[in-house]
Amino acid sequence: MGRLIIILFFAINLLSSGEFIINGNFEDSLNGWNPYAQGETFTLLTDKSYDEDPDSEVYVGRLDKLVTALYQTCNIPVLNLNFSFNARLIACSYDTLHPHSAVAAIIICYLNNDEEILGETRIFNYAETLYWFPSPTIHLVEIGDTNWFSDTINIIEELQNLPGINPSDIAKLRIVLYSQGNGC
Repeated sequence: MGRLIIILFFAINLLSSGEFIINGNFEDSLNGWNPYAQGETFTLLTDKSYDEDPDSEVYVGRLDKLVTALYQTCNIPVLNLNFSFNARLIACSYDTLHPHSAVAAIIICYLNNDEEILGETRIFNYAETLYWFPSPTIHLVEIGDTNWFSDTINIIEELQNLPGINPSDIAKLRIVLYSQGNGC
């Protein structure tokens, strides 16, 4: 069996005139976040040692195939919001003879009032093969390295990359910290 590792480190904020994500800086462990994991070989931890800053971050890891994720759904009053995050996305296969695909991602899901997914922005790093494809409702943003990086995405501006979504239908956002491996 090959070894595959997918690691995501995050510190997140969703800002406008106020905070909409509960515990986006992970100072209160995983409070406010919902875990999702298939299988038994996954890790969900918070710690202050993942980054050089003094704040807490979360580690979402996977050592086999399947999915591990943390997510939170937020009601939003307007779309003119900034989603700010600091992340390190690592997806790699340690089996050089039989490499396997892996992906680490931050996914912004755009939801209607019934929490149906209208579309997604996927910020990701992958190893070997990626099985995702862009569409009018899926915007893919590849991060090519594994260093810490910070970014801010204005939601209303990001929706210009998703012509298949009617912005007036969006009532909620779901932030997903996602890792998946295949074929181990």
